[in-house]
Amino acid sequence: MLRAIGKRLTYANVIASLALFFALGGGVVWAASHKANQIGTGKLKQNAVTAGKIKANAVTTAKIRENAVTNAKIREGAVNFGKIATGTNVIASATASSIAVDGPTAVPVSFSGPLTFTPAAGSAYMMSIEARSTNLARSGTEPCRVTVIPLVNGAEWNGGSPLVLSAFEPTGEAPTGTIPGAGLTSPIGLLATGQTQTIGAKLIGGPRCSSSSQASVAVAITQLK
Repeated sequence: MLRAIGKRLTYANVIASLALFFALGGGVVWAASHKANQIGTGKLKQNAVTAGKIKANAVTTAKIRENAVTNAKIREGAVNFGKIATGTNVIASATASSIAVDGPTAVPVSFSGPLTFTPAAGSAYMMSIEARSTNLARSGTEPCRVTVIPLVNGAEWNGGSPLVLSAFEPTGEAPTGTIPGAGLTSPIGLLATGQTQTIGAKLIGGPRCSSSSQASVAVAITQLK
């Protein structure tokens, strides 16, 4: 049988068979190489791509559509002073470590670094200051009151308007019995072009607050554009 097949083999037959083999094999390779491009957006089931299936650092700034990230899509508390680039809007910021508030006298608020800026002509600036308490509670039945007063160049700022935190007997309107935080924002440096402004604060606590009560303060200077 092999001799019969061998007699029928010619050069043309061999070449034709090889050509057919490579043509078919190449088609399979082509199909395999193009299979990866066959899964389009329309073939993905809704909610199929979860957060766990996205490679770390795969979503870069260039891949986020303009205006795609709205306020509603930013988790509460996710954007703090440290994540806002200096020179964009916030030109200076500082945060103070926690301070015990059960002392009877005023104490200076020590920020993480000197907080100064010099207003430029033709620009408007806002100062925002926020105070937050931790474990704020009364030591007895009398209310605990904590006052934070902003300072600019050593003087009380904004007419001495303080930030007040307090702990008191719970009521129907205030069932937690605390005012744990307060904030204030106001223009600064409008009449001080070229004059360096040094920002500070002082805290006034009281013995009616529990010994575990603490407060922290953060300040930011924003240039309006």
